[in-house]
Amino acid sequence: MKYRLSDIVNFVETANCSTIVQSAKKLEISQPALSESIKRLETDLGFILFYRSRAGIQLTPSGKLFLIKAQKAQQAINELDLENSSEALFGGRSISIGCHPTVAQYCLPKALSHLKSVAPDYKVEIRHDLSRNIQAEIQRGNIDIGIVINPAEVPDLVIQKLAIDHIYVWSNHSDKDHDTIICNQNLFQTKSILKKWTKKPKKIINTDSLELITRLVNEGIGFGIIPERAVLLSEFSLKKVNSLPTYKDNICLVYRPEFGKAPAEKLTAEALKMGILTN
Repeated sequence: MKYRLSDIVNFVETANCSTIVQSAKKLEISQPALSESIKRLETDLGFILFYRSRAGIQLTPSGKLFLIKAQKAQQAINELDLENSSEALFGGRSISIGCHPTVAQYCLPKALSHLKSVAPDYKVEIRHDLSRNIQAEIQRGNIDIGIVINPAEVPDLVIQKLAIDHIYVWSNHSDKDHDTIICNQNLFQTKSILKKWTKKPKKIINTDSLELITRLVNEGIGFGIIPERAVLLSEFSLKKVNSLPTYKDNICLVYRPEFGKAPAEKLTAEALKMGILTN
């Protein structure tokens, strides 16, 4: 059975407190984040750790037994002194990183190159999806940290705005008046641009592949609604149509409040920031 180290640390601290609120303050995380951490550990273990009432919390018999084991495990981990070992910062742990596939292409190569140089034992898992789905998985605790485009402001997540991207309407350099728009109609950025675009072509080719949109525009098939960073990544010489509507994206680093305390977590966050800011 796999347990999150952060969940065990949160449990040990909470076991020494009379309320979740008190423990959350000591741990410097939000109450909802701590409650979810405890619930996740209870799910992993298969039994309840605390009795909960208006008066506060109290360990169950199973919780008392697990506390002894958790304290021993925490002590053993502390004795490893990972912070003083440049060769064992990750200690076998894998950190999951979530982001859109196109975002990954322009920021992860430099980020992972930096991470490899400062933590030779680094181990990561990369997960791809739409930004809104990545954010939801981070909230659920299924992804450790992510690069999210235009994240929703929620109290139980840390959101750091790092850079911006612009969505433009692009064409190739033929200067002909295209009769087709190529885009992902499911994105709110696209919907916003289409809504403001007067006298737009009626024919639309819909695809969720930014790479394909860029290639089709380069071939002169039609106008494309594409983020500027995706166009730069393609290395095609496309022309932005400045007279048409645009949209500004915020590129943000997103993680739960309990993430970022361990050396491996801090280094991963720093590497991702560097990967975004150097592009």
